[in-house]
Amino acid sequence: MIIFQNENEFCREEISKEDNTVSTLLIPEHLMDDFLLKIGRRNGNVTIYLRSLLRRLRSITHTGMLPEPGKIKTEYQQKKLNLKKVNFRPRNKDWIELGELALAFGKSRCWVFVHLLKLDLLGLWGALVQTRMNTVVPTLPTLELKIFWKVERVMDNFGRGYCVRV
Repeated sequence: MIIFQNENEFCREEISKEDNTVSTLLIPEHLMDDFLLKIGRRNGNVTIYLRSLLRRLRSITHTGMLPEPGKIKTEYQQKKLNLKKVNFRPRNKDWIELGELALAFGKSRCWVFVHLLKLDLLGLWGALVQTRMNTVVPTLPTLELKIFWKVERVMDNFGRGYCVRV
């Protein structure tokens, strides 16, 4: 078996920086009022809200409880949702984590973010705290999420997954 690995590595200091580049999230119109209310509690800062979602809901995302991929190609949000653009400047490590989750579950970053937003709107964090499930996955900065894809030409199989290392 031949394994191809991108040997490019970035200094931890570079990954931890808040980047100056703009990223975009696409939020369905019917969730915009709730989204604005959520970020309003964080002085309108989407970067802080994304960081909060990723940290608080790790016991969901990192234990494989996101919907499994429905197809081989990346799954995007449904059509006709009248998606609204939200531009912000995320921290690199938050954007990387969101991207790794998206790759692992075969979804787009926007799909994963909106899914986490919906879970937050449903009050899942409160339920996790009550059942003490909020500490199932550590929220330490040493958490590492690795994505892997496995394609076997001989058997016509395709696998997608991820490993969490603490």
